[in-house]
Amino acid sequence: MFLAGKAKQASAKSFRDEWLARRFPQVREVTLGLKRIFIMPTASSMALLLAIALLLLMAINFQSSLIYGLAFWLLALVVISIFFTYRNLAGLRVRAIQADSCFAGEKAVFHLEASCPEGEKKSAISLGWKFQDFTTIDLLDQHTAQFKLSHDTRQRGVFTPERLTIFSTYPIGLVVAWSYASLDMQSIVYPAPKLQKNTENGLTLDENALQGKEISQGTTDFSGVRQYQKGDSPRHIHWPSYAKTGEAYTKTFVDYASHDLWLEWDALDFSGTEARLSHLCAKVLQYHQDQQVYGLKIPGKTIQPGSGEAHKTVCLTALALYGIA
Repeated sequence: MFLAGKAKQASAKSFRDEWLARRFPQVREVTLGLKRIFIMPTASSMALLLAIALLLLMAINFQSSLIYGLAFWLLALVVISIFFTYRNLAGLRVRAIQADSCFAGEKAVFHLEASCPEGEKKSAISLGWKFQDFTTIDLLDQHTAQFKLSHDTRQRGVFTPERLTIFSTYPIGLVVAWSYASLDMQSIVYPAPKLQKNTENGLTLDENALQGKEISQGTTDFSGVRQYQKGDSPRHIHWPSYAKTGEAYTKTFVDYASHDLWLEWDALDFSGTEARLSHLCAKVLQYHQDQQVYGLKIPGKTIQPGSGEAHKTVCLTALALYGIA
């Protein structure tokens, strides 16, 4: 019996989810209308309906027109509040603007916009996710409002939040009108940065090699002088030495080939996919803060050395999406 009950609950939940997915498909912008808004009485209205029923019994018993009038006036108040609450939510447009990236375990921030048609006003509309961030907006003097909502994240990858809940009990709280919005918005969740202690840091070159390798016969930096050799350019003759000794000397120059820093998956001396990704993520943040030029090599992807905010984002995104189709 217990297993049969569980199976029925799972079947009912699956049917509900499929029905909601058909009714609320994933879109970038949604406008609430008749087929998207649900209305239910609140606890206050249920208590009021019970009081109305008692008043009607009293009116019938005592044949009091005054009690009849009070009962029907309260009933009309409940009915009228249904129309006003529905009207407050109808026509509302909610649009996804962008989603900020974050690290696993942090909150992903989503930027949204709510608007209503010209000439209409909306009051006390709440938007958010269950057990997550909620906000309440008013569209009175302005017909558009931008706001942010945050949602917890637990693991790296692409995070898509569940359906957004939108509801209002305006104007007097006797009924609640609510709807859902499946907005097409995703946040890239980077691995949680964590350096592994007592391990190789994943570099294929010495971090302290800042100058690079010297290349002789260059053209950039002055290196010294040597005795003149046949074929040397007259422009490179060191005239001060010739004036002192009467012998010709030639200036020499060198260039430097930079040592690019490479963060390599295969250079790490510890195992564990998530541990390696977290370590490489921490190193990317470290080199970005130090304004280093660095590259990244992970299985299936190589990012050439670079620097700056855009390069950091590319590297962190590659780590976040590693192994994810």
